[in-house]
Amino acid sequence: MQEQRENPRSSFHLRTDVLLNEGKEHISLLRANIGFGGIGGYTRDLVKAGSDALVQIHFVQREGGESIESAQGQIIWQKQDGNFTALGIGFSELKSERHPQLISYLRYAEQFD
Repeated sequence: MQEQRENPRSSFHLRTDVLLNEGKEHISLLRANIGFGGIGGYTRDLVKAGSDALVQIHFVQREGGESIESAQGQIIWQKQDGNFTALGIGFSELKSERHPQLISYLRYAEQFD
């Protein structure tokens, strides 16, 4: 399959929640990968391309606890892959003032790809 992403992606190991239908539906992402343009992965849940999604990323803090950054997006594509659904969510926008930890994480990850 030809690579169609505009931005490189890195494996992602932070807890990630995806909320659909204005927060009424929650899906879990497995084997997630992320880049400045969006996040992808697998889920056991059924999803539809074109659905709005709120991606919540949980960052563990050194002093304990966690903080959550949320990024608005849309499910750009989905396809069935065995018992799973593979999907890609494009971010609407990432801004330094609203997503400082996520942008820092992505800049750090870029150094190793």
